[in-house]
Amino acid sequence: MTQSDQNIIDLLQKNARFSNEDIAAQLGIEAIEVDTRIQSMLDAGIIRQFTTIINETKVDSPTTKALVELSIRPERNTGYDAIAHRICSYPEVESHHLVSGTYDFLLVVCGKTHKDIAHFVFDKLATIENVTSTTTHFIFKSYKEHGVLMDDHNESTRLAIMP
Repeated sequence: MTQSDQNIIDLLQKNARFSNEDIAAQLGIEAIEVDTRIQSMLDAGIIRQFTTIINETKVDSPTTKALVELSIRPERNTGYDAIAHRICSYPEVESHHLVSGTYDFLLVVCGKTHKDIAHFVFDKLATIENVTSTTTHFIFKSYKEHGVLMDDHNESTRLAIMP
């Protein structure tokens, strides 16, 4: 991957709605080169998807989210991968990470209600062979998602601390 590719990625991560012409103007290259590089990164699987970040508090039917920690007993020959692929196949799983620490997987799970997520964890995740424990943390409010502030207030309402 070239520095030009990285610059294109940086701009797309800031705003996926930038046109190829916008990106080209900001980087001082031709729009056709931007188009070619983006297509090449799509073909190589570097760029996986263009997406939108939604402030769930401002929509009529917000999604309930939870962080779910899973402890796993790795499988012989496949380690964590076979279990991870099975877990990723569930549509409720928005994100799935192998992490260091006291548990192995960290998931972001979505549902319509807290009860939906609880049933998913109890009925689907906890019953997978080699899952040894689960811990669920419901997300009540998001202050920042993918680098984007969710709060419209830029000024703090707290008083300054005086020495």
